[in-house]
Amino acid sequence: MLDERELAINPVVQESMMHNARTVSNIRSLTASLFGVAAGTLGLESFPGFLFYALGSLVVSLLIFSLRANIQPKSYFHSPIADLWIGDLFGVLEARLEQANLLKKVVEAIKDLVQDCNFECNDSGVGLQAMDNSHVALVSMLLKADSFSPFRCDRNIALGINLVSLQKVLRAAQDKDILTLKAEDSPDVVNLVFESSESDRISEYDIKLMDIDQEHLGIPDTDYAASITLPSAELQRICRDLSALSESVNIECTKEGVKFGCTGDIGSGSVTLRQHTNVEKEDLNVDIQLSEPVSLTFSLKYLVNFCKASGLSSRVKLCLSTDVPLMVEYSLANNSYLRFYLAPKIGDEE
Repeated sequence: MLDERELAINPVVQESMMHNARTVSNIRSLTASLFGVAAGTLGLESFPGFLFYALGSLVVSLLIFSLRANIQPKSYFHSPIADLWIGDLFGVLEARLEQANLLKKVVEAIKDLVQDCNFECNDSGVGLQAMDNSHVALVSMLLKADSFSPFRCDRNIALGINLVSLQKVLRAAQDKDILTLKAEDSPDVVNLVFESSESDRISEYDIKLMDIDQEHLGIPDTDYAASITLPSAELQRICRDLSALSESVNIECTKEGVKFGCTGDIGSGSVTLRQHTNVEKEDLNVDIQLSEPVSLTFSLKYLVNFCKASGLSSRVKLCLSTDVPLMVEYSLANNSYLRFYLAPKIGDEE
């Protein structure tokens, strides 16, 4: 017989619980339509119609409770109250991340660019998109639903959070802690639960949410002229070294390779990378895809900030095209990503 802690951690049990939650959600969707038709047929409107729906949903939950869950809902559902009783009456977010350290690193990487942002939660996962105050850089992140186990989001929910406040709370989590995010429909707070994977320690925090009016920009798909994939530590080293000489860096990509060059008051410097393949250490490979030469200048201050995400991935991808913002992408597990976009310097800005 599994105890509650084993139920919470066992991946097979987790998958079964997720399946049960999806099954209940599908049953509710079907019965909700039937209740709506029945209410219309009976001429029930407004409050009587809602009461009819609520009573019908309660009957369905009671049947599931007795027939499906055998009156032991904790053995069948990760969150019995939300999965079994509340259902679709209230929007619910519950996202369990195996490594709290992932969110800690994401927040650390972007907190100096944006202070307040909306975490957009829907059935696809948890994402965010925000611009810095100068509107020069944009950050876009997506943690897909497959990154969480379980993941449940019954409504599209925007969680307006101050990243400095979030970072303070995340510091309470150990790197190997399991993190669960919870929120209700139209929430005032988001609940964070840290569960130790090595002991019985459970920590719980609430962060007050903000009403952030933030425009969501549509980022068009772009066929970039040059795409360079290289070790993230290498890009971090290049940006750090060149920032000691200048505020800007020119990135020039040709068939000879990619050259990072700068000129400042005390001198100039450059680093050139050529296509490189290391069979034994693939993380050291430099891959350059080029359709036409491109040369653009960017602010090193922003690139140094982007490189704070190096701990998320051993590889980083740079995509460039003339008169188009540079894209810096760190790939995460389950096709998730953290991307930065940076406008090039033009004319006198250089």
